[in-house]
Amino acid sequence: MSEEIDINHFESIRPYNDSEMPEALRRLADEPLFYKMMKWVYPAMRKSEISDMVLASDTVKTFQEEISAPAVKVITQMTTSGLTFSNVENIERNKPYLFISNHRDIVLDSALLNVCLVERGFKATQIAIGNNLLKTKFVEDLVRCNRNFIVHRDTTSRAMIHISARLSNYIRHTITHDQTSIWIAHREGRSKDGDDRTSTALLKMLAISGPDKMEESLQDLNLLPTCVSYEYDPCDIIKTNELLHKRYFGSYNKQPNEDFFSMITGITGHKGRVNIAVGEDLSDFIASLSSIQNKNEKFKALSDCIDHQMHRIYQLWPTNYIAYDMLHGGKEFKEHYTNIQRITFANYLRGQVLKLTLNRKKSGLPKENLAANSKEILLMMYANPVANFMTASQPNPLTFANNL
Repeated sequence: MSEEIDINHFESIRPYNDSEMPEALRRLADEPLFYKMMKWVYPAMRKSEISDMVLASDTVKTFQEEISAPAVKVITQMTTSGLTFSNVENIERNKPYLFISNHRDIVLDSALLNVCLVERGFKATQIAIGNNLLKTKFVEDLVRCNRNFIVHRDTTSRAMIHISARLSNYIRHTITHDQTSIWIAHREGRSKDGDDRTSTALLKMLAISGPDKMEESLQDLNLLPTCVSYEYDPCDIIKTNELLHKRYFGSYNKQPNEDFFSMITGITGHKGRVNIAVGEDLSDFIASLSSIQNKNEKFKALSDCIDHQMHRIYQLWPTNYIAYDMLHGGKEFKEHYTNIQRITFANYLRGQVLKLTLNRKKSGLPKENLAANSKEILLMMYANPVANFMTASQPNPLTFANNL
């Protein structure tokens, strides 16, 4: 299989172009699930009106501007208590970036970043999405119409060398040649426990398409740490179920269509307040890596630096501080929340734990210590960003991250 992969041929992974949109939109207009999604966003519209609206948006630009962006705006209004964007002054206009981001929600992390960018006059990004999420032609059509490109994961280790090289070439071509920004998660899959850590394997993949010198290769991509923060994670109970299985059984096998259910839950679920934050330019830091001789240590230093920035710019909400205090049995952060907020979060937590315990037999979880373990995992999920922020706020002169 590896011999068949042309690392400079992007047809199978790129977003749709304008010539491919009419056919893809006809498939979407005929898809009951798509109509159900659009009906949720636009409840007053008839099926024929939704179909006409979709088919009329026959270019990528018009589809994003007239279908996707308004839909995300409606979703934001219906399911959040407000969306904010921090440190926008760190973004230079007309400069393409690789927004390397923590990952909480399958769809919304990148969609909300694009809303924030477009509202402020910046161009939208292309978005990396794993092929494990593209189980149906409907989902593939939907994401490729929205300028998503595909990251192949389910393949052999031999083929992965060529697939990674092709992906790296595509990202570099998009940023340096097309002058288009990209959003990519800083590691494979969503964070389940709220502890955001950047994969060195991802950074190595990004570097292989450029000059041999790692510093020069990565500087061309304009890496910009990005962080999304939800006051309430609508998928927290789904993530907790997965972590419970791993705790009890050592592994977890996803059910059919589970990722699609997570997508819908993330889109429609209540999120409270949401913040997108960008960090600082990494050019000087990447240049400083030339003083490190070992290449693996260079990538580790860079991943630590990105994590350090993410942990500092993560918007902490009362839910995070309350969870930290509840987890540790103290009141260290009591000035960051009110008694009403603590009671509200405690009640929310109790409800989520109850759902998990009532669903025990269906999910195959044992009864023993289930409530206690569920509560602990949920608390850690919300508390870990506080612990990371505390660590990032204490400079260590021995780490490169503090040279920023």
